[in-house]
Order: sequence, then C-alpha cells, then structure tokens
Amino acid sequence: MKILKISLLCTSLWGANGAYSENIPAYKDRHQPIEVRVQDLLKRMTLEEKIAELNLMPYYTQRDANIRNLIKQGKVGALLKANGAALNRSLQEIAIKNSRLSIPLIFHEDVIHGYRTLAPIPLAESCSWDTVLVRKSAAAAALEATAAGIQLTYAPMVDVSNDPRWGRIMETSGEDAFLGAAMATARVRGFQGDELNDQHTLAACVKHFIGYAALLAGRDYLNTDFSYRDLKERYLPPFQAAVDAGVSSVMCSYTSYDGEPVTMNHKINTELLRNEMQFKGLYMSDWSTLTHAVEEGAAENGRESSRRGMQSGVDMDMTSGQYSKWLKELVLAGEVDSSLIDQAAARALTLKFKTGLFDNPYLYFDTKKEKEITGSSAIRQTMLDMARESMVLLKNESSVLPLSGKEKIALTGPFANIQTDLMGSWTMKGRAEEVISVWNGFCKKLPQEQLIHAGCAWNGVTPEYLATLKEQVKEAQVIIACIGEFSFNIGEAVTTGKLQIPEEQIQMLQVLKSTGKPVIAVLFNGRPLVVDEILKSCDALLEAWYPGTMGGEAVASLLLGEESPSGKLTQTFPRHAGQVPIAYNFRRSFGRIEHNDLGKGPQFPFGFGLTYTTFAYGEPATDRKEYTSGDTVRVRVTVQNTGKKAAREIVQLYIRDEVATIVPREKELKGFASVKLQPGESKEIRFELPSESFMIWNNRMEKVLEPGSFKILTGSNSEELQATTIQFKP
Repeated sequence: MKILKISLLCTSLWGANGAYSENIPAYKDRHQPIEVRVQDLLKRMTLEEKIAELNLMPYYTQRDANIRNLIKQGKVGALLKANGAALNRSLQEIAIKNSRLSIPLIFHEDVIHGYRTLAPIPLAESCSWDTVLVRKSAAAAALEATAAGIQLTYAPMVDVSNDPRWGRIMETSGEDAFLGAAMATARVRGFQGDELNDQHTLAACVKHFIGYAALLAGRDYLNTDFSYRDLKERYLPPFQAAVDAGVSSVMCSYTSYDGEPVTMNHKINTELLRNEMQFKGLYMSDWSTLTHAVEEGAAENGRESSRRGMQSGVDMDMTSGQYSKWLKELVLAGEVDSSLIDQAAARALTLKFKTGLFDNPYLYFDTKKEKEITGSSAIRQTMLDMARESMVLLKNESSVLPLSGKEKIALTGPFANIQTDLMGSWTMKGRAEEVISVWNGFCKKLPQEQLIHAGCAWNGVTPEYLATLKEQVKEAQVIIACIGEFSFNIGEAVTTGKLQIPEEQIQMLQVLKSTGKPVIAVLFNGRPLVVDEILKSCDALLEAWYPGTMGGEAVASLLLGEESPSGKLTQTFPRHAGQVPIAYNFRRSFGRIEHNDLGKGPQFPFGFGLTYTTFAYGEPATDRKEYTSGDTVRVRVTVQNTGKKAAREIVQLYIRDEVATIVPREKELKGFASVKLQPGESKEIRFELPSESFMIWNNRMEKVLEPGSFKILTGSNSEELQATTIQFKP
C-alpha cells in the first residue's frame, strides 16, 4: 500500500518524460529553460514583488531584527555583508517561508582578494603576469566564499590608473588596458567556473563602470572628466573582456561621464553597456549612488534620481532604498514604464536561477562544508604560490640574494613580525592570527638559533629603538629590514599626496647600512612608492606588496632561494610624486621635457623585475615583412637563461605605430608569455598578433587599421627592448 501511494504521488508530480506535470508552475520546473521560468514567474508577481527584487540591502548585526522583518514582508531581494552559512541560512528560511512565490534571497559580498585565506592584493597578483594562477586564486576565493553562504562578489575591479596617490589603485591590475583585460578574463572565469549552479562557484560583478580611475590628483569620489577617446582606448577594454568572458553582473561608477552621474547616464548604461557591448546580465549601482546624485546637485531628490536611474538602465539599487521608496509611485504616475521594472526584475531573477537558488535555496548553507573548506591546505598552497609569483625583485647588488640558508640572519623593522598589515585592504573575513609573518616564515625554514628577532611594533621605530639597533644585530651576518606603509594608507576613500615610507624607517635603514653588513629590504605596500632613499641604504630590495595570509612564508622562500623572484611591475614607479601621473604608454610629443629637478624617466619602468639569473634575448623576427588587413602577424623571439639559476621569465611584446591620423602612443603592450628556463637553456617564444592588434580609433573615432609602418618590440620590460619593423599595406 505504501509503495502504491508513493507511486501515485510521483505520477502526479512528474510526466512520462521526467518533467514536472502541468500542475507545477513553469518557474519551479528545473527542466524548463531559465528564460521560460523567469517569464512565468514575472507574470505571477505583483509590482511590489518585482521592485523588491531590485532592493539590495546591507546586513548589520545591530539591525538584525529590522532586516528580518523586512525580509518577512517581502521587501528585500538581495543582501550584502551577511556572512556565514548558519546566519545566511536563517535569513533564507525567512524569505522562503514567507514569500508568496518562494523567491529566495541572494547574498553578495566584497570578496576582492580572498575570503578568509587572503591572496595578495590584486595589483600584486597582476605582477605575476600569470593568468592561470590568477584564475586559480579567484577560484580558491570563490570556494571559501560560497562555503560561507555567498553567491556574488563585487570583483574584479578592472579600472585602469596611472596615479598611485589613489588608494584604490591596490584593487587594479595596473596601468595597462591590455594586461588589465587579460586579468579581468582570468578572474571572471576563476570566480564563475564553468557553471554558476555549481555550489563552489561565485557570480562575478565587474566594476566600476566606467572611468572611475580618471580621478584628479588621486582624490577618491571626485567626479571625473575624460574624453570619449580615453573611454574607448584606456577604460573600456578590461570591461569588454569581462563581458566577453560571461561576467554575471556589472557595477556602475560613483563618478560621472560628460557631467552626468553614471548612475543615471543613459549613454553609458544603455547605449554603451547594453547596446554596443552586448551585456545581458544584472547592472547595479554602487553604494548609495542614487542619493549621492542628490547630494551633488545632479537630481532634486530621490524620486528624480530613481526615475533617471531606472530609465538609464540601472537594474538594482545598492543600499540607498530609493527604488523601494519611489518606483511604485513613478510607475503609477506614468513616469516610469512598467516594462523597465519587468526587465530589471527579470535580470535579477535570472541570476538567482543561474546560481541554483530556486532549485535549492539552501544549497550554499552547509556549516559542515564551511568548516572543511575554510583555510584548507590546498587553498593556503594556492595563496602561497600566488604570493611568491607576485613579488618583484627591484635590486640585487653583487648578487647578495639568494641567501645560502647558513647565515645568521637578523630580522628588523615594523613589518618583521606584523600580521594584520600583510593582509592589506579589503580583508573580508581574513584573520590576522592566521597570517604567516616574515618571522614565522623564516622560523618554518631555518633553525631559530640562526635567527635574531630585532623587529618592533608598527609604531616602534623610535629614537630608543634606533639607538639599540646596532647592538641587536651585531651577531648577524646579514640583515633583513622589513619596511613599508601601513594598510590604512590604501583602500577606498583614501588619497595620499606623499609616496614615501615614514621617515623614521629611512633612518632605520641608514643605521643598518652603517653596520657594513648586507642589508636586504623587503617592502610591504599597496601602491608604487618613491624608493630612492630606500635604494641608497640597501643591497637588495624585494617588493612584497601586501601579500596576504601566506606572505611571510613567501618572503622567506624567495630570499632563501627556494624559487627565484619572477614578478614584473604593472605600475611604473616614479622617482618623485611630482612625476605623477606617470605611465609607459603616454602619447608621443615633438619634444620630451623632463622635470629639471628630478632624474630622467621613472625609477623603475612598467614590466621591470629582476631574478636570480640573467636572460639574453635574440632579435624578434616575423614570418614576413608586409601584411594586409585580416592577416595574422607571427612573431618569434629566442630567450636564453645565461645565468646559474633556474627561473621564470615574462617575455613582453609591444608595438609602436610610427604614423597615424592621431598622435600615437610611445608603445603599447600587445602580448606576453611566461617561460621557465634552466641554466643555459633557451626557447623560442612565439606570438600571434591578429590585425586587430594594430587597429586604432582614428581621428573620426572609427576603429580601423591604418596602413603604414609598425615596430614589433620584445624584451624583459617596457624600456629594454629589441625591434623589427613590418608594414601594413592598403
């Protein structure tokens, strides 16, 4: 009898083909296409329910009861800042039990460079030039975040900047749009994997659309003023790459384009993003941008900013509550077409279907899995690999590095045993006590009797410390000075005019240099700094950035020669803050004027980085010398390891357009490759450049390939290059 009842029940739910019967709404039928499910659900929803899907609210513990009440009333579509499988399951249960149509919540978070186990900051990761490892790093972050109940991250940030005074430069992939596009693709694919309904993948949200980094003097939130040409050439390529990689959502910029806030700019949000770039996913505001527009005087009130925001193409309102407050009234008054609400709600719902939340609203809320995944050895290994490849060796006088591992080593300075600041900004759920400091990193590699702890607190470089420092390090054979700027100097809403480490740390280096012992400086920071005074007082300088949870172990590993440093700069390092903005690819000029009171050129150019060996480059060669539009230019160059250590080299390819209808840039990166060579080994590296690589936006803002002469340049950085010349014929 029981078997018969079960059989009858199954028959009533499922048809002969395995699909739900007609008694089940189409939106609940997982066998139906998502588009069909979304449209079926929209037909059943009220206007209020659709608007709720566009309301993204922040969760705060102190407002827990209020937020739960709003969820119960069906007024929230998505939450951010709610973390943890147990908490988010409890919030989801309220939504499912009280929603008339069982519509689940989706949970967002700022998973910028790791969730609990932190990778290096994004700027540092880009210095690896390793898109495979960057993708793996993003996947590791997604694994931890989804285990903690998160389905969408506000990353990658793909803004292109050449101003290190801006605190958010640490979130970028550097000054180059081509490299930024490659990193954007890697991160989107790393976060999202192959399928969003895999409970270990995370929907990505690329930001900030568009031109946020065009800030004057690096002053965050300052409204921007840049040309359409800048938009097309510099700021757009990484966003287009993210869209082409299938990014799920886009976040608009805080700033403006052509005088109008992006949050209500139809030209940007619909004409460019939707129509030209063909983005089909969810488009959201940044934090309270609808109210910012009112504060700036670009809208009279929230009613106006909501109307213009929706009409411009912004689907979801992050935190301001203005859509919830005004959209119904605007629709009923005939000022906003209801079809725009349907369209926006459809995009929000589509993402929930894609992440599998409608089929299993509790898919991401397994506390047992959360404990198993968080901080796993595999994730920590990925972050260690990422940290090692991100660090850049800037100086190595007399080959003082690598260390033999037999020396008596003194670790000095405020970063010798610090943990918190190694995480950098946007640390999410990172825990300082889980960070491996430089001291702990060396303790893992060497007997403690070989080490001298002569470090100090973050504010401990005092006259008293300096007075005793020589005595502390007198038994050492080599000194490691752990220096840098503290992490509160970078991040959102931070701008600095100076680009130096604190003066007392320079004094510390001078004291150490006066001992006559080799001094190795390890620099922790989130932006290019002026390092001339550092270089004067050290024999070697390793740019470690903010390297994340495994940072200290990565430093020890590289200094002890377990691997050779292989990172290359993705931001130009200036000699002085007066050179900013600075980049390798500015437009050419009839006369190059340098600052009279500064040295010529940058301190370190884009693409620069040393290893523990040397590489010799042959001249680049092409498969022929003349091409026409549609042809592929095939380039080959031979690279040989001429030193005594195995190492990875990042081979860079640039092109230089000799004459164009606009002033060409000095050069532009168009390819890169990573190769690991043993001592004496050589390899031929090959590049294929489609003719699109040589196209420009001409003097009529048409993307064309103009006939003429081009130089193909290959080498180890943007200044040390060898060239060959080709022609494109009409």
